[in-house]
Amino acid sequence: MSIKKDDPKKVARKSRRLTIIDLIIILGVVTGLSLFYRLSVDRVNSLEEQVQAQKQQTKDIGKVVFFDETNKRNVEIIVEISKNEFDQSKGLMFREELPENQGMLFLYDDADIRYFWMKNTKVSLDIIYIDATFNIVKIHKDTKPYSEQLYPSEFPTQFVVEVRAGFTERYQIKVGQRISWEYL
Repeated sequence: MSIKKDDPKKVARKSRRLTIIDLIIILGVVTGLSLFYRLSVDRVNSLEEQVQAQKQQTKDIGKVVFFDETNKRNVEIIVEISKNEFDQSKGLMFREELPENQGMLFLYDDADIRYFWMKNTKVSLDIIYIDATFNIVKIHKDTKPYSEQLYPSEFPTQFVVEVRAGFTERYQIKVGQRISWEYL
């Protein structure tokens, strides 16, 4: 009995063919995994951008309570809370209307003289300036829509509340009274 041995040249060629096929398969898998990873990273980044955009569009909501001269709860309103420079510069501009029981609360890091105006604001407002101890220090009633007239706080204020014109008159809100506020 004789055992037939494969020709070493044939074995070498067959081995090279397998090696080349193996390399092509490995390169294909690596390329596929790289593309999958890149697409996954792009998808995650896109989702993160969408979440950030949605967070910027989602407004912080709170409640402001006004107290009368005897420190009794007078009225409360729901407010959008404006705490960054962009939102503060925009304020209630371009709004078609402002419901009676709603407004905007501007939060600042420090007490300072503040100036507001009504440029691009379609609705007449009452602007209420509040100091760092939550006391009302100045009220500008029935401001003129679209006006570039400045409405100064005249005293250092850390908070400002904007409400629909006539609100402070209806609820007899006056300088010297105080407020409280909280996030909802």
